[in-house]
Order: sequence, then C-alpha cells, then structure tokens
Amino acid sequence: MAIFAIAGTGGVGKTSLALQWAHRVRHRFPDGQLWVNLHGYDSGPPPSTDQVLDSFLTELGTEADRIPHTTDAKAALFRSLLAGHRILIVLDNAATPEQIRPLLPGEPGCLVMVTSRSRLSGLVARDGAHRISLDILTPAESHTLLAGIIGPARTHREPEAAAQLAHHCAHLPLALCIAAERVAARPHLTITEFVHDLMTEHQRLNELATDDETTAVRSVFSWSYHALPEQAARAFRLLGLHPATAIGLAAATALIGIPRAATRHLMDTLVGVHLLAETTAEHYQFHDLLRDYAAECAADESVTSRSAATSRLYTWYLHTAHAALYAYYPQHPEVPLDPPPATCHPLAFTDRQHARTWFTAEHTTLVTLVRQAPAAGQHTVGWQLPNAIDCYLATIHHRVDREAVHRIGLACAQHLDHHLGQQWAYGHLGETLQSTRRHEEAIDHFQRGAEIARQISHVFGEGACLGDLGQTYNELGRYAEAADHSRQALDIYRSIGHQRNQGVTLNSLGRALNGLGRHEQALVHIQEALEIASRIGDVGLQSLSLQRLAWVLQQMGRTDEAITTMQEAAHLVRSFDVDYHYAEVLRDLGDLQATAGAPERAARVWQEALATFNDLEPDEAAAIRQRLDTLNRAEPDEQPGPGG
Repeated sequence: MAIFAIAGTGGVGKTSLALQWAHRVRHRFPDGQLWVNLHGYDSGPPPSTDQVLDSFLTELGTEADRIPHTTDAKAALFRSLLAGHRILIVLDNAATPEQIRPLLPGEPGCLVMVTSRSRLSGLVARDGAHRISLDILTPAESHTLLAGIIGPARTHREPEAAAQLAHHCAHLPLALCIAAERVAARPHLTITEFVHDLMTEHQRLNELATDDETTAVRSVFSWSYHALPEQAARAFRLLGLHPATAIGLAAATALIGIPRAATRHLMDTLVGVHLLAETTAEHYQFHDLLRDYAAECAADESVTSRSAATSRLYTWYLHTAHAALYAYYPQHPEVPLDPPPATCHPLAFTDRQHARTWFTAEHTTLVTLVRQAPAAGQHTVGWQLPNAIDCYLATIHHRVDREAVHRIGLACAQHLDHHLGQQWAYGHLGETLQSTRRHEEAIDHFQRGAEIARQISHVFGEGACLGDLGQTYNELGRYAEAADHSRQALDIYRSIGHQRNQGVTLNSLGRALNGLGRHEQALVHIQEALEIASRIGDVGLQSLSLQRLAWVLQQMGRTDEAITTMQEAAHLVRSFDVDYHYAEVLRDLGDLQATAGAPERAARVWQEALATFNDLEPDEAAAIRQRLDTLNRAEPDEQPGPGG
C-alpha cells in the first residue's frame, strides 16, 4: 500500500491537486475511489472515525445490519472488503495521524492520498507515507495563473499591477483565483484600480490580524465579499451560521428565509465568484477558510437577524428529521412537535432507504446542531431533535454520539423544566447505557424515566421504562425483578393496545420465567408473543420469539423440538437478511446441538456464526472461538452446556 501526504498551508491547492490527480488516474483503480473530508481544521467538530468508516462501508455495499458496533471491528471489515481490490482513497483535510490510521486499508493494490496543513511527520515515520510539500506559487507561476483567468492581454498590459495583485494575494492559489475572477468580470477597469482597492482592504484588516498570510487571504475574501450585491452578501453572512461546511439548497433556503428559486440564484452568485462551490446538484460547500470567514461576517448581521435565521435552520432540521424518522421507523411513538410555520418546508421521504440516506449525509450536522443548541438558545429543539435521530443512531450502533445527544437533550429539557423531554432523555440514555453493558447506570436512568412518566401520566413512557428495566434485569440474571417489571410493562401496553411492545415484553417475561424454572408459564407467554408477531407481520419479533421458545423447550427436555424451533428462527431471520441477528440465532443453535450431543453440527453453525461475528462484534467472535476450542478439547461426554 502506498500513502502520499500532501502538506501545505490553507488555500495552497492541496485538495485541488489531490482531486485532479485522482481524476486523471482513475483508470488505474478499476474498483473505485473513496473520498472524505475529515474537516481537520474546521471550526466545528470533525467527523468521528466511526462516522467515516460507516460511510465507507456503506459506499462499499455493506448493509446497515452488517456494520459492526466497534471502531476496531469496522476498521477490520473495511480492510477485508478492500482485500484483492484496487481502490484510491482520498482523505482530505486531516489534522493528525490518529484521524488517518484507522482508515488505512493495508492492501498493496490500494493507494491513499492524504491532504493536511500539518506535515504529518508521524505518518511518514511510522506508516511510511511519502510527503509532498506544497509551497506558495512563485511570482512567475502566480502570473501564469492570473493570466489564465484574467486573460494574457490584460496581464501583459499591466505586468507590475499583476505582480502587485499576486503579492497581495500572498501567492496562494485560492486567493489568486478569487481575485482574478473578480478582475475578469470587470473588463472596463484596470488591474491597477483593483490593486488599489485590495491594498485599502488589506490595510483595514491589517489592524485586526498580525499574520501576514492570514491577513492577505482575508483581504481577498473581504474585498470580494464587499463587492457582492446586498442580498448575496447577506446570504454569505447567514451561511456562516450553518455548523458545517456543506449545505443543501433546502437547508440554505430555510436559513436565508427567502423562496427556493431566489436562494438558488444567490447560491449561484456565490459560486460564480468562488466564494462557494457546488459539489452536486443542489448541494454546496465552503472551503474551510471561507467557512471561517463567513462565520466572522455573520457578526455583521443584527442579533435579531441572526437569532431568526438560527431558529429557521433548527426548525427546518427538526421537522425534516421528524419526517425522516417516520419513514425510517413508522412504529415509533409520536414525538410531540409544534406544527412548522407556513414558511418552513421540510423534506419529505419516500421510504426507509431514502430516510437513511439523508440521515447518513446529515449525521455530522445533526449531531453538531444538538451540541450547539444550548448556546444557540434552542433548548426545545435541543431535546426534541435527539429523539428524532435516535432510531438512526441506534441502528448504526453509534453509541458515542447517541449518548452525547441524549445527555444534551436531558440538559435542555431540565433547563426548560420540561418533564416529558426529561422522560424521553432518561429512557434513551438508559438504552444506550444498556447497550454498552453499563447495566447499573441504565437501571438508574430507567427508574428516573419511569418516575417522571408517572408524575405526568405519560403511560407509554412508563411502560417503555418498565419494559427496559425488565430486559436489563434479565441481562443481569435477576429474573424475579425482570418478571415483575415485565408484568407491569405488559399491563400498560395491553391497556393502550400497543401490540408490538406487548410482544417484546411477553418475550422478556418468558425469558425471566424460564430463568426462574417456571417453564410452562414461560412457554405460554412466548407463544402469545409469537402469535402477535405473526399477526402484525413483524419478522424480527417472530424470530426473537422462536429463539426464546427454543430455549424454553430445551429447559423442558424437549431438545429435538428446541433444535427444530431454533432452525425455524434461523430460516426466518435469514430471509429477513439481518446478519447480526442471524449470527445470534446460529450461536444459540450451536449451543443446543452441542447440548444434544451433536458436536459436529454445533461446530458447523458456530463456524458460520463466527464468520459474521468476526466482522460485527469481536467480543461475540471471541466467545464463539472459545466454544469451538472447548469442543475440540472435550471428550464425547464433556460437551458444553447451553448458553442463551
């Protein structure tokens, strides 16, 4: 594997070089190219390694249910998918080697191109990267660039003015391109007149900054910004309030607060003077230096204007995420929102995949909006938006972001003394803590959530927290408490007619009763769960019910029936194409077959489960390997006992 690191200051052309070269050599990489902006020097937080790997794995065709939970497992799957392939990977705008290393393929047929303002010495020394350092342009190169945009006739007529223009642009390609485009658009004025204007602007900014290079670039930005028509200048300022460098037309329309067609015209104006780039249809991106400058310019807006624009942006993202949630998971209980104002036009979603694509594209922006909500005074959206994105974060197993947004959501709800918001936050935080095996913390959060739900008579919320407590106690082997809480949750769900959660809770109650040795009662409850699942067509709930039923049958000594039932669960979940759950069922099937004295069959299904767990969950993979090792060492009468 070859790694090339292009280093240089902001605006020197690192990204342009990498992308142009990647375009030229794409025929050498027939299996494709991967590109990501790591936002190493943006004012906002960079994407996490998990987010980048999720994006890469999705682009490589990995279904959501096959994406592992842990960073190490995701990186391992990423490397395995690249094995034997020739792919070019461009890691743009990196800050540190630590951002890069989990994204290295380790495959000799692949090439990695990294751009960074840092010299990335650690990547060179430890990982063998070849560094290419880009310097600012020479005067002759600057003149060639200016002549190519302004026209050779004008630059040859005023060579000294052209040289001064290059000097005041610090010979940086980004600044030179912006300045040259402005000169080219006004053929009736001389380059000398433009230089005079730029020198005046440079002197103004020189009082605000001491770094010559920064001042020079900001001079060019400011010079071009002040030449914009007023509405375009306002749009530029307001775009500086957006938390990311990339923005879609619909979000920009909400932020600027004018009709869509007018917004498109203003965005085209900014693109035309290189203050913004159009990356795909209706999607735009700032250079990170320009994003910082736009954020500075946002201070020129009145407090009232900034507040109104921020409110419009948060409202649009909240209602769009809300629409995406119900396309992604129609069974989700209603998140209470005020109706959007007539001027807010959130996106609509056709199906689950459409919603997932939007969530994936906006992941970083959505999490950043939640993080910034308290400082922006958006406390209501601060607790509502985490609920709208929770199902997506749970599905992709992004536990770090999930915990972070719900902790902020809880703080926002507490700031408003909003009890329902607090109840939701405690429940989702408990689920996140449970998924990371922090069971005692999870119990505390579920108990708090249940207490608040009782105080405000939020029946569904109380049922959800009680049901989650039942599942957590089951995980801890505290079956009496699990049964008690599951019964309470079941009574609530029956009273409000929520069938799916009745099925989930009946399974949890059956598991608890099985653990207490009350197998006949467990069988009745799980069979009822299976009937509900079949009636409402929930394949995941059906397979879970069959899985639980098999273990009860095994405990009752009906091993052959248990194995047949577990095989039915495996067939059902396989048809639903949910790899992680399929691997869990195979694990349990192997346990049953080992108990029944069929070690060879057990080994076969464990090997199949191991192939999935290797990609998705290292801890489970280790447990399967231990089962196989035990099987290999055991005498015929020493087979391992049941798990599950």
